[in-house]
Amino acid sequence: MRHVERLRARRLRLEEAGEEGFTLIELLVVLLIIGILLAIAIPTFLSVTKTANNTAAQANLQTALTGADTYYTSSNQTYAGLYGGTTTSSITAIDTGLTYYSGATPSTKANQISVWTANGSELVMAAYAPGTKDCWIIVDLKSVSTLPVAGLTTTQDPGGATGTFYGVIKPVATNGCVASTSLAGTGYQTTGFPAG
Repeated sequence: MRHVERLRARRLRLEEAGEEGFTLIELLVVLLIIGILLAIAIPTFLSVTKTANNTAAQANLQTALTGADTYYTSSNQTYAGLYGGTTTSSITAIDTGLTYYSGATPSTKANQISVWTANGSELVMAAYAPGTKDCWIIVDLKSVSTLPVAGLTTTQDPGGATGTFYGVIKPVATNGCVASTSLAGTGYQTTGFPAG
């Protein structure tokens, strides 16, 4: 009995001190507030993650363009031989930290670049952003092209000018993108990538 009396005495002291603990309603209110904060935070987090995927693909293409320009300069002003005769482009020897694919092999992950060249002076590179399923494109023309390259129109490239053009396909139907002359990019700009 002594144990029961101690528990009753303790209960009386707690009641007098006003320490009752949390009520069920207070706990539900706290859970509701946490739920509302999560409902706000999760979409914001996912949006930031998708934007980061696009930014990473664009940065990888800029790095790849720097590597390709290095290759072009060291190969007597030509992109010829860039493929190296395999499905992996020989631009990998420049050590940009990226994996380059040529031919019909698509870019399907971060740090993968699909590369296509023609006439020794035309280069198309594509990078896939998995979060948004966008295909980011750089077209580098070292001389006037006689063919429409990667969807460049005469409005975007008047008179077949030389230069670097930045574009995007939003979103691609497949999980990846392949650089080629028939890659139909849109929104080409000469000052940087279009808004993503």
